[in-house]
Amino acid sequence: MSLIADCFRRLTDISSCKSELKGYKVTDVTRTRKIGIACRNLQDLKQKACLKLNVTNDPGEINVFLLDGSLIDEEYFHTLAPQTTLILQKPGEKVLSDADILYDALRRVNIDFLTAGGRVTQFLTENLKAKVALLNKVLNKDESKTALSTKEQHPEWFENLETNCMTKEAYMHRRCQDRIRAYLYKTIEQIKCSDAFMNDSKARQQLLSTIAFFKLQLKEDHYFGYYFDRSRAETDSKSDSDETDCGRCYDHCPCNFARINDETYLDQRYLRLSQSLDTNTTADSDEIDETDARKFLASEKKSAKVASDEKSESCPYRVKPRERQIAICDKKGEFRCEGRWNTDGCPYGDKHKINPYRSKEELALFSTWNLDHTIERSRTLIPKLLQLSRQDTINEQDIYDCYDNLFTVKNLRLVHIVCHDKGSHK
Repeated sequence: MSLIADCFRRLTDISSCKSELKGYKVTDVTRTRKIGIACRNLQDLKQKACLKLNVTNDPGEINVFLLDGSLIDEEYFHTLAPQTTLILQKPGEKVLSDADILYDALRRVNIDFLTAGGRVTQFLTENLKAKVALLNKVLNKDESKTALSTKEQHPEWFENLETNCMTKEAYMHRRCQDRIRAYLYKTIEQIKCSDAFMNDSKARQQLLSTIAFFKLQLKEDHYFGYYFDRSRAETDSKSDSDETDCGRCYDHCPCNFARINDETYLDQRYLRLSQSLDTNTTADSDEIDETDARKFLASEKKSAKVASDEKSESCPYRVKPRERQIAICDKKGEFRCEGRWNTDGCPYGDKHKINPYRSKEELALFSTWNLDHTIERSRTLIPKLLQLSRQDTINEQDIYDCYDNLFTVKNLRLVHIVCHDKGSHK
């Protein structure tokens, strides 16, 4: 008899706990309206929310989610703190978490359009600090998986990434290489479209030699992929050497493709990008970074004659031995904005920092950060190079200086999109 009484007491205690009236905030999947609900259990919340949100479905068909996309059941509901915001989902509707909304927005936005479009310019100028702060709050700040490296350890970080890289460090290395390659592609495209290249045979030969040097030196420097690789973050130890660097090289580095020439690499890269576009797969941060590279690859396929001329050119400039590269992040993978091109540091401080190693959402957001040329590539560096090409002989040091300013952190600074000034740097 005592056992029955004990069971009855426990059931009574649970029922009492669950009957406590609590308040919650409820919205629908469109996030256009939010209401307050006072309820005693999940079923009570569904019934009241359906009534206030004009949902005609049977409450039993309705699902309730947290903002991070977690589905709520009755048991878990009673662990939630009062005033938690919940999402009501009708059958057939798709629930987007805050992280999904941010990721989708970053995937869809045309970064080059941000300062050109009137509405977007208005967005960037009105209550800017508040909007930047809101974006930062959306991000998952859970550090529990930041230090994890491999695909097996943190599979959700690699989800939907079209890559063969098995570690975060290798992927970030490749991402930085792609950005530097894009600068090479843009440089070559601007040179080949210039009057000096098309109409001055002497300048053309000088420029072809310069392009050949840029390609060879970039291969020697591994396209500076280690700028984004946290395993190359600066430490107190001085034991690392260039020899050690070579031993730790990734499979995708140019040094592992000695038998593959530039044309073969471009063909393979173009084929992969074309297949990605043809299958109309969901874009990720790769697509954002490679937009310009993709355009260049398409144009290269139509320029066989020019490519043939360039292939036959020898490089008269000495390729310098590779210097040891240091990442521009810390050992955890955190990057900090270096500020607008004409300022000393970033005025936003800790608000402009990011760790793409932490989550896929921050990885997506990191694609909006820019490696900005302090001395501009298109308006200053390339015009100066075109002017030098008309001389009988280009000074070798001028070529080295141009290379450093185009592709290295001597002239590149990592900046948050808010600090990226696309106007003239004067």
